[in-house]
Amino acid sequence: MENNIPRNEYPRMQFRREYAWMNLNGRWDFAFDPGRSGEDRKIWEHPEMFDMSINVPFAPESALSGICRKDFVESVYYQREITIPEEWSGRRVILHFGAVDYTASVRIDGVVAGTHTGGSSSFSFDITDRVVPEKRHVLTVHAEDFLRSGDQGIGKQSPRYNSFGCSYTRTTGIWQTVWMEAVHKNGLKRCSIIPDVDESAVRFMPEFINPDTRASMHVIVSAQGEIVAEGTCSTSAKTCLTLHIENPHLWNPNDPFLYDVMMTVTDVNNVQIDRVESYFGMRKFHIEGNRFYLNNEPIFLRWVLDQGFYPDGIWTAPDDFSLKHDIELSLAAGFNGARLHQKIFEERFHYWADKLGYLTSAEYPSWGISCTSLRAYLNFSREWRDLVLRDMNHPSVVMWTPLNETCSSSKFDLGAAFGKRGSFDDYKDFVADLEFLTERLDGTRPFHDTSGYVHCSNPNIFSVHAYMPDSKTLLNFINPESGKFGRNVPDFEPKYNGQPYFVDEWGGFKYIPDTASYASEAWGYNGISPKSPEEFVGYIAEQTEAMKNCETVAGWCYTQLTDVEQEQNGVYMYNRTPKAPNDMLKKAIEQKPNWSKF
Repeated sequence: MENNIPRNEYPRMQFRREYAWMNLNGRWDFAFDPGRSGEDRKIWEHPEMFDMSINVPFAPESALSGICRKDFVESVYYQREITIPEEWSGRRVILHFGAVDYTASVRIDGVVAGTHTGGSSSFSFDITDRVVPEKRHVLTVHAEDFLRSGDQGIGKQSPRYNSFGCSYTRTTGIWQTVWMEAVHKNGLKRCSIIPDVDESAVRFMPEFINPDTRASMHVIVSAQGEIVAEGTCSTSAKTCLTLHIENPHLWNPNDPFLYDVMMTVTDVNNVQIDRVESYFGMRKFHIEGNRFYLNNEPIFLRWVLDQGFYPDGIWTAPDDFSLKHDIELSLAAGFNGARLHQKIFEERFHYWADKLGYLTSAEYPSWGISCTSLRAYLNFSREWRDLVLRDMNHPSVVMWTPLNETCSSSKFDLGAAFGKRGSFDDYKDFVADLEFLTERLDGTRPFHDTSGYVHCSNPNIFSVHAYMPDSKTLLNFINPESGKFGRNVPDFEPKYNGQPYFVDEWGGFKYIPDTASYASEAWGYNGISPKSPEEFVGYIAEQTEAMKNCETVAGWCYTQLTDVEQEQNGVYMYNRTPKAPNDMLKKAIEQKPNWSKF
């Protein structure tokens, strides 16, 4: 792949066909469509209307896009030429999009090839019947983004013109890699890889583009180049292959060991027609009583809130190194994982988390969406389904968290910014549906209904947000009186019932070193503004020690990894410069109770 193409690394490391792919990032023709008249004007037929150039996969609001226009954008068009290699003849040509915010309509030579709804989920279209090898074709993408509608998840994108509070610069249109690959018509579509630590086995559940009962799939599992298991299954619509792994090497933060996988499909004549490479980690994450367990050993979660924003790319990391580096920064500070906050992170981030032994909670950008809208409900459910299916093979992902701070008053309020409210019963039904869907797709991880307020009848995890100025106040909140546990919205949340008690947000101390500058409206929590690295780390250490010694706490998540625009309460600045020496910070963060193995 050419080095001058931005984000030129292979995007999907758990399902690799690197021998037959083409990266479509780079310069595309571009046009804003402020009047939303592009369809009426048939803009795809008029290249002269594409009066700008954009650097894909960076959103037009970002500096890296080459445009950097910050105002609301509801309709944009992209266009470029594509040419299918001659060697792809006879195979299906699949066009992939990492993510387009929010809806996408894709045309080949003016004819619609497919549409997709969902600003963060990956999607693809089979364009074989619309392209001819070695012929130039025109690819057009129309993206629409109605951020203030209440029908779509926006996460931390600002619903006002300017950034404010904990809402930041918006992302519109293509913001992850666009690419093509050539696949046999009977090749693999996807494959769930489910490790079973207790049984020393791993289960493969493949899906095929067009199942052919006469074909077969062969799976080879290897460890450091040595084959440890292999087997063959049919390529029927419903098939499963279970392989025994003798003396499995378990994946954990101290030893993130990964098994390599080769999956090949052969036809009735035993001719190989598809080859996909993957990997998995032998690990188990579950709940017993009020503790989290990793590989059947209790673990105390020392997490950090990561919002996945970048100064020059916004939602899009400038390069693959930046994705890896953020994890390395977190580990260097003493954290053993992260809550991936109000954003669906790209697959390459999860790949590096797998490689580095970094535990994460996958979260949907739920802010901005209202369950009073049937359209919003359908959008949310469909995109959440796609997220779970895409990321369930990653050993680093240990829990699913679809919602965040879902109630700010006595009524259900997912769309507070837009004044759309519904009943608490609507909320409970909504969460129950999400839990049912998630557990049917993946029953191997805990379902964490919402981070902080408001939990439903009997949540698997009881999480709270506890921004307190000192350890005494924090402990008084966690255990307000004997036999009781702190809750964010006591009038509507159920009583604590013995689950893991997870302080899922705390800290948020605003410390800005003398060498840095204050952003406009810079803020942190509780009005605390340390004046030195020692004072800053002291605030953190006091509360980590209190929670370490608190028998009721199963883990915590500190706010936050980096500053983001005006919210300057990270342990690193927005440009990833440390605010305190890592050895000092690590000593405070790594405090854990004696019962935790990791």
